[in-house]
Amino acid sequence: MNEVKPAGSVPAIDVSGLYSSDPAVKARVAAEIGAACDSIGFFYAVNHHVPVEVMEEAYRKSGEFFALPMEEKMKIASDRNNRGYRGMDDVVHKSGQRFARDAFDLGYPVSADDPEVLAGTPLYAPNKWPELPGFEAALSAYYQGCLEVGLKILEGFALYLGKEENFFSKHFSKPVADMVVNHYYGHEQALSLGAGEVASGAHTDHGIITILWQDDSGGLQVMDAEGNWLPVPPIRGSYVINVGELMKRWTNGRFKATIHRVIHTKNTDRISMPLFCNPDFRTMVDPRQLGVPDAEVKYPPILSGDFLVSRFQSTRKLWGAENKGKDDKAIEMAAE
Repeated sequence: MNEVKPAGSVPAIDVSGLYSSDPAVKARVAAEIGAACDSIGFFYAVNHHVPVEVMEEAYRKSGEFFALPMEEKMKIASDRNNRGYRGMDDVVHKSGQRFARDAFDLGYPVSADDPEVLAGTPLYAPNKWPELPGFEAALSAYYQGCLEVGLKILEGFALYLGKEENFFSKHFSKPVADMVVNHYYGHEQALSLGAGEVASGAHTDHGIITILWQDDSGGLQVMDAEGNWLPVPPIRGSYVINVGELMKRWTNGRFKATIHRVIHTKNTDRISMPLFCNPDFRTMVDPRQLGVPDAEVKYPPILSGDFLVSRFQSTRKLWGAENKGKDDKAIEMAAE
């Protein structure tokens, strides 16, 4: 039940209509997006408004960062608020697998005197930046572009589900929208470190939606309903969008949070840049808000931030996670 099948079940959707002022045009795109989320929970977004040059400059600068000496990267070591450099082995996967990758974390920009920071609210903190010319500007531009795409997708979700356009996006005034720049080591180096071709173990994502850019290495795979792995190869200038566990809860299981993984067998580094697009910390997620009758509710109400914290606590050592035995379908920290 783990055969790799040819691509074809992850649709490419022209999302340019979401930027239209014509309600009928928006509704048509929303219907395509909704159908993908009802079925497989994954789709490519093409013809969004983020220039490909912004995406590729962030990629180039990320490569420069990971090429820095370890002592330079460790000057901005990550903390429990997911800001800064994170070395290999921070992620805990219940399979017990080791993954040959490190990462750079950033989030929604807030200052040290922001009320949430002063209150100690988890997942709010100033970003940490290396002393690398152009890095902050490039990554900030990429982050902002991703977030804007995410909000457009959420408008499409709302329209498809019969709600006002801002039903979801109104909860993103200060979002817990963390971004991870993943750096996967080449295959031979991974083997020398006790890792293998599975570069990111089978998992579902934590939150609402993930906005992913991947380089031309390939390797992302999605599990279909029969348990087969479908490749999701890179398309230049596109994002891969997928539903997370929190959005599955909000839609009472209607939208699919699909298991996926990364296989990396090339002897070159791989970089991916996912933005995990999640709402303000105190956003209440309750299927009844979407009209689900009390008798049919599968998931109790939960604060978005509390749910995310619970997931980090079970998947990242920085949050206190521990390895707890083998499970082929275990959930790890989302890392495409």
